[in-house]
Amino acid sequence: MRYGKRPDGQMHRSARAIADGLIPSSSRLRLHRLGSSAADGEPRDGFLEGIGMRSKALALCASIGVLAWAGAARAQTAPEAPAADEPSQLGEIIVTAQKRSESLQRTPVAVSAFTSETLEQQQINGVQQLQYNVPSLVFAQLTGYSQLSMRGIGSDLTVTAGEPTVATFQDGVYMGQLFAQSVPSFDLERIEVLRGPQGTLYGRNSTGGTINYITKPPSYDTAANLAFTYGNYDRVAVEAGATGAIVPDKVAARVSVKYDRRDGYRFNVFDGKRYDANDHLSGQAALLIEPSSDIKLTLRGDMSRQVTSAVQQFIDALPTPSSISPETPTGIFSLPGTALAGIPGLLSPSDLALLGNRSISDLFGLSEPGLRGGDPTKSTRIANDFPSRTEVNLRGASATLDWDIGNVSLKSITAYRFSKLFIQTDNDGSSAAILYEDPIQQTSKQFTQEVNISGKAFDDRLDWLAGVFYLHDRASLKADIYLPSLGDLIIASASLGTAAPPPVFDLSQPLIPNLLLLGSDPLLGNTLYGGQPTPVAFLGFGAEQKSSSLAGFGQVTYRIADRLRVTAGLRYTRDEKDVFRRLHSNFVPTAALCETQSKKSWTAWTGTAGVDFDLSDRAMLYGKVSRGYKAGGFNPAECTGSFNPEILWSYEAGLKSTLADNQLRVNLAGFYYDFSDIQFTTYLNNSSTIRNVADATLYGIEAEYMLAPRGLAGFSLDGSGSWIHSEYGSQLLQDPLGLATLDIKGNRLIRAPEWKLNFGAQQRIETANAGAFTLRGEAAYTSQIFHDVFNGKAPFQSQTREAPYWILNARLSWSSPGDRFQAQLFAENITNKLYAYSRVAAATGAYVSGQFSPPRTYGIRLSMKLGAN
Repeated sequence: MRYGKRPDGQMHRSARAIADGLIPSSSRLRLHRLGSSAADGEPRDGFLEGIGMRSKALALCASIGVLAWAGAARAQTAPEAPAADEPSQLGEIIVTAQKRSESLQRTPVAVSAFTSETLEQQQINGVQQLQYNVPSLVFAQLTGYSQLSMRGIGSDLTVTAGEPTVATFQDGVYMGQLFAQSVPSFDLERIEVLRGPQGTLYGRNSTGGTINYITKPPSYDTAANLAFTYGNYDRVAVEAGATGAIVPDKVAARVSVKYDRRDGYRFNVFDGKRYDANDHLSGQAALLIEPSSDIKLTLRGDMSRQVTSAVQQFIDALPTPSSISPETPTGIFSLPGTALAGIPGLLSPSDLALLGNRSISDLFGLSEPGLRGGDPTKSTRIANDFPSRTEVNLRGASATLDWDIGNVSLKSITAYRFSKLFIQTDNDGSSAAILYEDPIQQTSKQFTQEVNISGKAFDDRLDWLAGVFYLHDRASLKADIYLPSLGDLIIASASLGTAAPPPVFDLSQPLIPNLLLLGSDPLLGNTLYGGQPTPVAFLGFGAEQKSSSLAGFGQVTYRIADRLRVTAGLRYTRDEKDVFRRLHSNFVPTAALCETQSKKSWTAWTGTAGVDFDLSDRAMLYGKVSRGYKAGGFNPAECTGSFNPEILWSYEAGLKSTLADNQLRVNLAGFYYDFSDIQFTTYLNNSSTIRNVADATLYGIEAEYMLAPRGLAGFSLDGSGSWIHSEYGSQLLQDPLGLATLDIKGNRLIRAPEWKLNFGAQQRIETANAGAFTLRGEAAYTSQIFHDVFNGKAPFQSQTREAPYWILNARLSWSSPGDRFQAQLFAENITNKLYAYSRVAAATGAYVSGQFSPPRTYGIRLSMKLGAN
């Protein structure tokens, strides 16, 4: 089984193809099995009870099946694979999406795979770039927390309450923290993106899909690589790696390091500094030990430190009873005396004369008005009074054991990960002192263990896999949010208010010193990060949370006939969370604050059942039904209550085909989703609540293609697209301002664009002695995105919608004969399109703010490879 051998000693089909020279050397990827999976949770109804498809699911799958059959009709009569001496236009890609090595085109799963050559050429190192290459994948970010969605299945939860909806794994190890998902990976052999719920093999928190990052393994052949990038905003990036044998054929090592820094994309007119900068240092090391031909042990370690200064930008003001805005940070107390004179009974004539054209805030030295900055969709000029800084520190170690025991393979992945996030940011995006976080600090200590065994039976007609998975995580959160202008408003109202109006306010009365300190609880009025009282209005929330998950799973695939296979899988998961929550403030009534302990557990059955059929040697149809589950939890910003798991039923059919004598690859997938118990964060005034509300229906079609016509040497086209219809069921929710109660029925899901289209075209020109030149262009289109459940229909909150946009990139590459040396000129986001990663309506600060994308970037990348690379 190692090196592509079956238990009977014969070589697998893909291994034989490599040995016979049918697969180009550039496509010979090392065969790996991925390991880790997360777990699952409480079903609303049993897995076996939901196998019957609904009529819409049947109709959609039938239509996709007809489309697939039509698209593959030519493949049924297509000639066999080209002979060994004929050029192969589209190389084979080996993936481990089902935890066994198999060809991408023979895997009955909607999966996008990217080889190391593609990742390097397109400079893909994380989800920010992947979203322009994968159907239906959307990346969002909110103050350090990544929020991914796939096929419209995503989440708006953050901090310890927020677990991924799209699960991320690196070398089989589950990455459980939202803030770790956007940290770039490097030295990658490939990336695999599995779309749709992966409730059997990957378990909990993979309802949207799964992203697998596979790093390059150690090699016994000595090799090294070095790359240097310089770009605008004074970007400098250096990447280096080396591998080789320590003991020939027994022990090998690989070490790699990357440093990437640049100046800020955005200029702050308030303090004259640049923000949205990046400083990232990371390193990886791996040791391969093979004491015998049947045992392989891989030890890995990694570290990463990324410091950024991403900012929240002001988009729009919201009307609130307090009338807080950048121009009037203390509401009525920020208005000039001439305006106050028009409000009968507010001030006495003598106080109005005292004010003149000044405001009450001017008179008493309270919060001053501020600037809004430029339109964030057109300008990179900001006006923030509080400096932003986000620091992410990640460390991890793992041991992966592969052991061939006769006809059975055993795999064990033991891993520990430490993650830490530190955020300081100006949330309101203006130079007025309205709202800032100082800080949010979150840590996680995660241990995972997975053991699975796999093999074949019944004369190799049955592939089987069974395993167990365990996770234990200790998470800590301390978040202090300051609202200086709101505190000034409270102090002014309490100090200047009269007992028997009119007038309502008496300016001859002094401000009560340290009013917020005097009125706060001795314990619950202290900040969480420093543990001290403060005269500035603040709201603090925190949690000490222990999470554990235990799961058992199994999956079998049986070959009924040479071209027909059936698959069934089942997983049982038990999740438990034990949390100590703290909610502190010096202006919220003490009765609403707390320090409280809560504990809850959930269980769930998830799984899959499917069939796949070979229309020919180059085309395959598949259909399946799957059940996914996202774990429940606790909102650290609430004193009581919990939220339950989300459940997703998926019905999917697809086609994988290689046509036109291996010159065209077309993969199609259609799906119907029944999404229930959706976890929502609802905001109302100064509080947030997480509840299971509403159901949703989604259905759509995805396509991926690659064309490399043999008649046009060096020319190729590639791309993907998705169309998704999504809508919430009936649910009445109050908008953040408390102005209206709206039914969200028929609204599109958060970050579920109807259309996503990605196009690539390139021409490679070989020269006799000067190497090869490649010109490549890329275009990505995303239709309208809604960042809240109200779809911008809530009063005064239309700015939570994101308009459609295009992103255009261009690259000119050169490689020396033998591909040892390479150079690339690149330009990304050529049209300088600025779009929002997130848009949030916050009643606490009376604003809509957002985090926005990078502007146009360009530069040069130089690289070289030595040895056996």
